[in-house]
Amino acid sequence: MSSESVLHNALAKCLEKKLTFAAFRIPGKPVQLWAQRNPGLETVDGTMLLGLNQVFLVAPFDIPGGAVPFIRADIELTFAEIDPDITRLGECAGTHDAAIAGPMATPKADFIAAVEAAKRACQAKELNKVVLSRVLEAPLQTERLPMLFIQAAAVHEQAFVAMVFTPEHGLWLGASPERLVQEELDHVRVDAIAATRPADAVPERLSGWGPKELDEQEQVMTHVHATFARMDLRNITVRGPEVMKAGPVAHLHTVLEADLGDCLLGELVLALHPTPAVCGAPTDAARTFIQKHERHQRALYTGFWGPWNADGPTELFVNLRCLRAGDGRAQLFTGAGITAGSDAEMEWAETERKAQTWLHLLQAPAVAP
Repeated sequence: MSSESVLHNALAKCLEKKLTFAAFRIPGKPVQLWAQRNPGLETVDGTMLLGLNQVFLVAPFDIPGGAVPFIRADIELTFAEIDPDITRLGECAGTHDAAIAGPMATPKADFIAAVEAAKRACQAKELNKVVLSRVLEAPLQTERLPMLFIQAAAVHEQAFVAMVFTPEHGLWLGASPERLVQEELDHVRVDAIAATRPADAVPERLSGWGPKELDEQEQVMTHVHATFARMDLRNITVRGPEVMKAGPVAHLHTVLEADLGDCLLGELVLALHPTPAVCGAPTDAARTFIQKHERHQRALYTGFWGPWNADGPTELFVNLRCLRAGDGRAQLFTGAGITAGSDAEMEWAETERKAQTWLHLLQAPAVAP
């Protein structure tokens, strides 16, 4: 395995020069680092993704006009058995300091009030479900970021771990358990994940999960299946739900697979996003509710990111369990699905548990490279 010190030095160099880059680890694969020679971020219409190879997509929750930002792999480093030549990063130019305004921590009273409003909307049948998010803050110095990525990749072996910097979005770290779409040889796989329990309090049987949780999972699975059918995908199969543990919490997880047929992968991705797992249902009504009741902008949180290859394997993940770093602090984003049967205090507690994905690393003593 490539040495951690080389990876640490590569990440530190990217951060020092403020390069536009993506470092990422797909579960079971080595860390890769893709960097651009110039900092400017490009976008592509979702229907035109078919013409792109070796780019890292960084789609926000709201995608204006369907234009998806991406990072080019001008410099491509793989940290496997042999150390890569990280001096190649010297070919890249970075950006100047740019203050990116971020949200403040969400007061508990505001989150509770939003949950109660969401419950009323669901009880009135205006919504089936809506996902509400909040922001937490914790101290985080820039020099800790490289080791934080390395530690997250070691601790969360089954998650997609990524560190991304762009002039438009700033510096983001994520450890997502949810694959939006995996494609190879025109065959696609999508994870439908919803419902949350503490990892140490998972029922032995599926029937032990509550009606709210089972309904949440059913809504996500139905959305994906209906999208497959509407876009005329072939040979659809459904497996699950099963319990999937993700750090401090566990979820219900269903896998749907199909053959693309004549459907373009880019069109499928935009049709799937956002799923009820990150937005709610019906989609438009849930999105409107979020815009009205969340005081912060989600930016990359609950968007999707990952390596895109029109001529080869593509693997995109929903950007969950993530943080944005800057000005000596981390802004952690976390959320919960609200239905007519939600309990506001329990939903708050759920967001607290999800935040532990990063808080347990942020609050641990700093580790030297």
